[in-house]
Amino acid sequence: MPLAARVKAGGLLAVSETITNESKGDDMANFDDCVRFANQHMICSVATCDREQPRIRMLGMWFADTRGFYFSTVKTKEIFRELTANRKAEVCFYAPPKGPLGQEGSTDIGTMLRASGDVVFLDDPNLKERLLKERPFLRPHADDQVIFRIQNGEATFWTSADSGRESALERIRF
Repeated sequence: MPLAARVKAGGLLAVSETITNESKGDDMANFDDCVRFANQHMICSVATCDREQPRIRMLGMWFADTRGFYFSTVKTKEIFRELTANRKAEVCFYAPPKGPLGQEGSTDIGTMLRASGDVVFLDDPNLKERLLKERPFLRPHADDQVIFRIQNGEATFWTSADSGRESALERIRF
């Protein structure tokens, strides 16, 4: 089954399934597939840059839609300072394999969606109200909450079958 069909069905990759450009055929992944995958696997790694030093941390994405990937943070955190200084970021969403690595010779380590793009801070009272309604645990820091979106970038799906051929993977613009 092609990647887009598996993602649309909400399924994870089975041990025997891989994503390759050759297997995608006419059913190429699109940004809707990226949105669906990200919304199903919302804990992700977020990479920023602190001057010349890369920084990475795990965050819970708020949601993804056709405009990009939405997050919130507080103004007192380093990630806010880093993103203010350098408006580029990369995220990596991960879906684990169905079985353990090495079982029956499997080299499947799961599926990753990497997306990089521009960070835009959103000063929208309606969006902030929605954030605090959907994530009431953020209310104690409501005054310092900022919402940002990663947009205007490119995304790619990756599995262990793609190791060593990353430059040949389909780039999905968003």
